[in-house]
Amino acid sequence: MAKIYGNAASFRTQKALVAAKLAGKEAQVAGAAAPAGKLTLNFLPAVEDGKTVLAGEDAIAAHFLGSAYTPEVAQYAVYATSILTPAVLAYVLPSVSAAKVDISAVDVARKELIAKLHQLNDALVSKTFLVAERLSYADVAVALSLLPAFQNVLATKEQEQLVNVTRYFKTIVNQAAVKAVLGEVTLATEVAKYNDAVHKKLVGAAASKKEEKKPAAKKEEKKPAAQEPAEEPAAPKFVDPLNALPAGTFDMDSWKRVYSNEDTITKAIPYFWENLDTEHYSIWYSEYKYPKELALTFMSCNLITGMFQRLEKLKKHAFGNVLLFGTDNDSTISGVWVWRGQELVFPLCPDWQVDYESYDWKKLDPKDEATKKLVNEYWAWEGDFDGKKFNQGKTFK
Repeated sequence: MAKIYGNAASFRTQKALVAAKLAGKEAQVAGAAAPAGKLTLNFLPAVEDGKTVLAGEDAIAAHFLGSAYTPEVAQYAVYATSILTPAVLAYVLPSVSAAKVDISAVDVARKELIAKLHQLNDALVSKTFLVAERLSYADVAVALSLLPAFQNVLATKEQEQLVNVTRYFKTIVNQAAVKAVLGEVTLATEVAKYNDAVHKKLVGAAASKKEEKKPAAKKEEKKPAAQEPAEEPAAPKFVDPLNALPAGTFDMDSWKRVYSNEDTITKAIPYFWENLDTEHYSIWYSEYKYPKELALTFMSCNLITGMFQRLEKLKKHAFGNVLLFGTDNDSTISGVWVWRGQELVFPLCPDWQVDYESYDWKKLDPKDEATKKLVNEYWAWEGDFDGKKFNQGKTFK
């Protein structure tokens, strides 16, 4: 029997479990974490099946399904992982968070998700299943990526507007192989909100016990004319993990002012190389993993903008330019970043982890002339870009 490691309640782990059922394989969750030293790549879910050890729900599905994991199935798995999941989590996570959030950022995330779902809604007009006429892992990947949204933020109103997506989702989660893992799925009737969840979880139980201890008559005698609302629990204060690193001599704020106000080629770029503290700051190149899934260029730009918004709290110690190359339905996204420290920063903070796994990251050597050429091109938005056709760019600052 195959052992799957991961949180059994996670939709990612559940994808792997359903994939096993589709393949007729025996698999069970063996723990929330894999034994030490078991995984080459330390992320979950993971599977141990005989001599095979793999990480990632899609890789697990490909292992279980073999030839049934066709390129057509794979394209929907990539779409679910790289397009749907980041958009869903960007809206769901702050909506159910036990911390206060930026309402405007949540609204942007909501609009981005709804826009993507309207596109999917159009694609599902004449489809019951995504590949051929029966359930495949393509459906599992897409439907389970949507699971957190339907359980928390896609309320009755949104379900009625996205009639094809809702019909499709209900169809998939009620298929035998899926239902065996998920059980009954209850759809949201209203959007989950911070105050309700936190009050019930952190305040409600304690408040109820206090009320039970008070005699009814005494309670009436002491009841004030107008009761103050229950005080909200204090929101956890954000602690920037990069503050703990040595500051060095590179002044990020000064660099951003020079870049914003001076000529890029004659002033800003020379300033950057003259002042960069390579002992305390590092340069990184990022490239979007799934260019074949990029459609219209404005949608690709929205993908970049959404990532920037979700990385708002990284701005103090980081700067980057992310560029779009190519045209509609034939484009790529890549960027150059500089931040405090020598390691990849995203794993340091849960707030920064929504998008980064959709990119390949490579640390660059600031002493290498090829690095200097690359950085100069991305800072200036001008150059040969190794033959790629520049379309437009966005700056994280």
